[in-house]
Amino acid sequence: MTMYLDEIDTPALILDLDRMEFNIKRMAAFAKECGVSLRPHVKTHKSPEIAKMQLAAGSSGVCLQKVSEVEVFAGAGINDIFLTNEVVVPEKIERMARVAEMIHLGVAVDDIDVVKKTGKIFKDAGTKLDVYVDVDNGMGRCGVQAKNAAEVAKEVSRHDNLVLKGIMGYEGNVNGAKTKEEQLRLSNVAMDKIVIAKKGVERAGMRVDVVSVGCSVSTWINAKHPATTEVQPGMYALNDHVLVKRGVATMQECALTVVATVMSKPARNRAMVDAGSKAFNFDTGLFPIPLDRKGVVMEHFSEEHGWLHLTGTGTSTKIGDRIRFVPAHCCTAVNQHNEMVAIRGDKMDRLIPVLARGKML
Repeated sequence: MTMYLDEIDTPALILDLDRMEFNIKRMAAFAKECGVSLRPHVKTHKSPEIAKMQLAAGSSGVCLQKVSEVEVFAGAGINDIFLTNEVVVPEKIERMARVAEMIHLGVAVDDIDVVKKTGKIFKDAGTKLDVYVDVDNGMGRCGVQAKNAAEVAKEVSRHDNLVLKGIMGYEGNVNGAKTKEEQLRLSNVAMDKIVIAKKGVERAGMRVDVVSVGCSVSTWINAKHPATTEVQPGMYALNDHVLVKRGVATMQECALTVVATVMSKPARNRAMVDAGSKAFNFDTGLFPIPLDRKGVVMEHFSEEHGWLHLTGTGTSTKIGDRIRFVPAHCCTAVNQHNEMVAIRGDKMDRLIPVLARGKML
């Protein structure tokens, strides 16, 4: 029996398949035009089903951030995964070795002692691991300084079961740049550091087959850089209103929304919906914005309630109305839900489980 959007219980995470498929094809076409591989960050949606759609559209593999996520996606049949994070706990490295028996696995490193530990564990396990030297190219998070990349690469090359694939950098600070000029400047700074690292590794006598970079904003710039061989954006498949503000998506390309029901209207200019911080997450400090509804502003959260300020035509909002909201950060909004309700038009198509939800180990 067909279920329509206005029959879905709330709050619910809604995925517009037509919009997502457009976004997936758009990025795949862009990467192909730039002559680089596309390896999307699927921690955005935490869904192997969607990852398979991205692979079918031309992605070379996927990126993840946690060993537990890798285990879920590998178990679901995704066989080329780059864990773009540092893994330092021996038990977790051993888990990686077990996964590497089944799939092609890579990991990021930025510490010589961790490389030694990883090399020994993978030698004992008899499995191979692709390794990328993580370079801090502007985010100020993980990663070696560019001038020190060769030292880490040398240590990787000393281990028979570790394969030095190249270098990576995550210039996530570009996501915060509010003008095109600042996005370009920070992206160029990031790539300058990557080039320094690449040349240093090559001067030390090692090959750099892969240069993997890019965040959801900088990918549109750095995919065109001659040193780049691979980009790893994530949010492009779903998008959110911050990416709209950054100029790399439109509201019509936002595939993810949360639908909520107006549950109270205590005043002409105020209403409450049944979706609060637990339905959206609030890591950015920004509230979701309504999709195609004027005069309605989300201005406050509690756990199960969203405060709406109503002006103009928004004052006609009444109890029982259903409003769809575009999150400020699609990744953390997805992680609040067990499943996405996939729709086409106004009809429910299917439920897509968020299989890696809460996988943080």
